[in-house]
Amino acid sequence: MNRTSLVLVASAIVFGASIFLLAGGGTRRNPSSDLASDPIVLFCAAANRGVLEAIREGYEQEVGRSVQIQYAPSQTLLSSIEVSGAGDLFLPSDDSFIELGREKSLLAETIPVATMHAVLAVRRGNPKSIRSFDDLLRDDVKLVQANPDATAIGKVVREHLQSSGRWSALEAATIANRHTVNDVANDVLVGSADVGIVYDVVLHGHEELEAIELEELSEVTSKLSIAVVASTKQPTSALHFARYLSSADRGLVRFAEHGYRVGRGDEWVDVPELTFFAGSMLRPA
Repeated sequence: MNRTSLVLVASAIVFGASIFLLAGGGTRRNPSSDLASDPIVLFCAAANRGVLEAIREGYEQEVGRSVQIQYAPSQTLLSSIEVSGAGDLFLPSDDSFIELGREKSLLAETIPVATMHAVLAVRRGNPKSIRSFDDLLRDDVKLVQANPDATAIGKVVREHLQSSGRWSALEAATIANRHTVNDVANDVLVGSADVGIVYDVVLHGHEELEAIELEELSEVTSKLSIAVVASTKQPTSALHFARYLSSADRGLVRFAEHGYRVGRGDEWVDVPELTFFAGSMLRPA
């Protein structure tokens, strides 16, 4: 081995040892010194407000970091990220908005979270006896939907029903398009509408409402993922909260409690273990 090769090998060893020591010698450490002091800013679809508030409370109590959540329709949030470059994390109500963000290079690492299904929301007892798609088209039934140009639920319902040739009739029978899926549920709750199309999880905690499943909507689902915003100034902090939210024994517990269908997920680890192999350092995501 010549002198140049020896110098390169020695430098690599010293560099690896330095990283190892900075990482705490491969042991777990309190990550508070690694996380930025500014609040984590999460752009979140309004449909997920209930579960995210529960997760935020748990995270802030356990970790001591502040999380600020801005709720709005998924398209509105993505447009805000594109225009302002602000925010640390993005959690829309359908992965199609994640794909849009990736196409525009707005998003970095993504972690899958859960699944939601489209159902009808009616008052408890179903006073209008709405049980079929044709019932939605009746003159005595007031139907509201979430805006298909801005919300995930509106978008996926429109796409599915267009493919089956039933969208035009439903669109004509709709008396109003609301800003968010929560607004749709509230319309039914206060009686300004008889029925609305929502995600099943939106009805969690609304004892005055019940879900009606339709065959025409049985395949309308949305997969949720949380993504780190590419322009974030605190990627370590953003990923820390994203891992907490998607962990099997932390965030996913709350998602399951709120009626979401969740995957297995990883167990929560405050600091992932470091593994050294052939002079490289690997940090599990």
